Amino acid sequence: MRALERQRNLLALVVRQKNLTIEEACKATGISEATARRDFNELAKRNDIEKRWGAIALNESGEKMAPSDERQTLNPLAKQRIAEAACALIQDQEVILIDGGTTTLCMAPFLANRPVRILTNSLLIAHQIDHLRSKPDGAEVYLTGGYLYPGSGLLVGPEAVKSLKQYHARWAFLSVSGLDEKGGSNTNQLVVESEQAMIHQAQSIIVMADASKWAHKEMTRAFQWEQVETLLTNGHPPSSLSCKVTVV
Repeated sequence: MRALERQRNLLALVVRQKNLTIEEACKATGISEATARRDFNELAKRNDIEKRWGAIALNESGEKMAPSDERQTLNPLAKQRIAEAACALIQDQEVILIDGGTTTLCMAPFLANRPVRILTNSLLIAHQIDHLRSKPDGAEVYLTGGYLYPGSGLLVGPEAVKSLKQYHARWAFLSVSGLDEKGGSNTNQLVVESEQAMIHQAQSIIVMADASKWAHKEMTRAFQWEQVETLLTNGHPPSSLSCKVTVV
């Protein structure tokens, strides 16, 4: 298991348990004590994590910003909390759509061993759930077809949209690159087309975005707030929105 993937799994455990010992980390991931200590040091550097004797724990006093060029580790603790709140909405046996993104990727540890059906356009999410699933009645994963957009792990294009239109889901969980008073935006038209297909095929739309997304306004409009049931975020929006806002 790569260090980043391993540390993401450990971070998910800390978020759920509030405290994680070296012994628990070794048991959960099969790593040595020396590797666990190195991972704990890295998590403490990049996240709002407090090192303790033989353990790490959440520091509830604030949140630190990770380097902006590390996309998968930007605001990781906020993303974990948002993902946990999103998964708490889901009932067993439900069908859900999950858009590819670094925040939605954090849902994988919370869903891998739940009896739900997941349709996603993300190879990363599908792989992560498959890797973490340890129960025979864990999550069923369905992948769209489509063009693999370079460097993103996302399946996009006409075949992805066609595949999405075959399904109906209780929830669609969307990631986003930018937020403003009108709604959300993304950098790529092909990505947006898949997101809009998900919106049309789901009963309820949940947008998952940390507060830093308000600093960006990308090229292509993905959705308007009127289409969204709930925004899950870690900070209050700068303006009033027509959808529900849940701050985690």
